[in-house]
Amino acid sequence: MNSRFQEERRQPPYYLLTGLLLGLALGFVLTMVILPVQYSNVPPETLNPTDKDRYRLMIAMAFQANQDLGRASARLGLLRDDDIAGQLIQQSRRSQTKSDAQVLLNLAQVIQNPLAQPIVSSQFTNESPANEQESSTSSPTETILPTESIEVSQATAITPQPTRQQSTAIVQNSPTPNFSADLPFQLIENEIICNTSYSESLIQVEVFDSDGEPIPNARITVTWSTGQDTFFTGFYPEISLGYADFTMTAGTIYSVKVGNIGEMVTDLTASECSDDPENTFLGSIYLRFDAP
Repeated sequence: MNSRFQEERRQPPYYLLTGLLLGLALGFVLTMVILPVQYSNVPPETLNPTDKDRYRLMIAMAFQANQDLGRASARLGLLRDDDIAGQLIQQSRRSQTKSDAQVLLNLAQVIQNPLAQPIVSSQFTNESPANEQESSTSSPTETILPTESIEVSQATAITPQPTRQQSTAIVQNSPTPNFSADLPFQLIENEIICNTSYSESLIQVEVFDSDGEPIPNARITVTWSTGQDTFFTGFYPEISLGYADFTMTAGTIYSVKVGNIGEMVTDLTASECSDDPENTFLGSIYLRFDAP
């Protein structure tokens, strides 16, 4: 009897392990499902990247309405970004719609140059069509080259965009210095953009002067083995006065130059992007040229 009793007492206490596992499972359910931890009054710098983008967009929309640069700068300062304007510009390139990209770029340009007049497109104003027509015809229109490629995104079909005459009027009335074709523009940034919201594969070009201001009417030349196209910046002020784009064809190699003596960027082609193993698409290319 004593031998069997001693053998029974030597068995491990499995019931303790079972109780521990049940306690851990119950604690997990309580903390994650029934009574999850709720954070409040946390600083914006602790937000995840997605929420930081939403925070910047809300501030940019508020600035679009009240034009209070001091309040917008103070709110953006809570994110502790090293380059506030640069973060706004980077987010504008990731934006799903042109309207979001515009308000972000407007705020970035005003932060970079507080004395510059922010650009407001017709979709954010309350002008009547008669007033828009009067403003567009008050200045001479610009001759549009037949080879110029004009890209229309899905956002254009949703929100009204300025016409070519309206865009020209905005460019002529802007404080941005006039373009000189003899400036030796240099490539500052060359980036592949993988954005599923783009309906086409684009060469996106932005041209800036030595002070970092966008330059309208800058001539851009794109060449490939079987042709050449020339177009100008400034026709998309809702994005940037120094912006222009060109649609690429898969498998074609392109070269891009700004002005007469600017740096020639070669071997540009549409790269393949993928957001998951089963979905591939052609990406775009972003090029930034600065004047010395």
